[in-house]
Amino acid sequence: MNLERYAHLAMLLPLSTLAGAQSITLVAPGNVPLPGGSFLMHRSAYVAPGPAGAGQQFDFSGQTATSSSTYTWVAPSTLPNASEFPGATLALVNPGPDTLFYAATANGLERVGDTQTITALGTAYHFAAPYANSSLELKLPLTYGDVPWTDQFDGTFTVDGSSASRAGAITGTADAWGSLMLPGAAVPVQVLRVTTRVSELINITISDFIFPITHVRNVNAYYSLWAKFPMLRTVNDSISSAAAGTNQSYAFTEWLDPSEVGIADVAANSFRMQVTPNPADASAQVAFTGT
Repeated sequence: MNLERYAHLAMLLPLSTLAGAQSITLVAPGNVPLPGGSFLMHRSAYVAPGPAGAGQQFDFSGQTATSSSTYTWVAPSTLPNASEFPGATLALVNPGPDTLFYAATANGLERVGDTQTITALGTAYHFAAPYANSSLELKLPLTYGDVPWTDQFDGTFTVDGSSASRAGAITGTADAWGSLMLPGAAVPVQVLRVTTRVSELINITISDFIFPITHVRNVNAYYSLWAKFPMLRTVNDSISSAAAGTNQSYAFTEWLDPSEVGIADVAANSFRMQVTPNPADASAQVAFTGT
């Protein structure tokens, strides 16, 4: 039997007048991706993420895309190297060479490994690097002012037949909330900003010599209510090793295409939520359809 549950919301929608009210809360399953979700992302040069704190106005509307690509959440079983990530329940792919593998757990969204491409001694190595202990990238539930989290991770793998290991930690915090204006969007979106920092040491053995590689990744991710992926991210990622002659650096800002953002999109969430009218002003009617 289908059940219809209705609620009338005042000042409680991502595209209404939420700014200045209070932080949204990220939760499971609302903010947990599902296989099959696909979305268009645009990328530009790196832009500073803006200040931390409550009631911020993050205006990225002036960004101009230098490239675009489609991201897709897929079932790991559809990928040829799924057996190397036995704990994965989700995988994020795009046209690039690397894939990220995740598991949705009681703690939130955990990365259980990835495929990477690292250049050492002039040769590019592409390899699968699972974690024995996963990395908690998004703690759930999460709201502004929650205690920051730290999670240790490690793993072993092979690179071109040679042994390798990785170990490090991720720290995360919900350090800001407010309104986010995306390039090409007509109205702002209410967001919670999640800031994470990954610091890890990768040791790769090549010709009986151990090459230590330092990896640091800083991400500021702006999530809206029920978003399965950040509305916008600023990413600063570096991989370096003097011994291996490695110096890879990536710094960019990326955001969802405006067509992917709107009240209509919440109908795709786990609760089959539909909101009318769209666009909304100060209030709207919300219908939850379930079985």
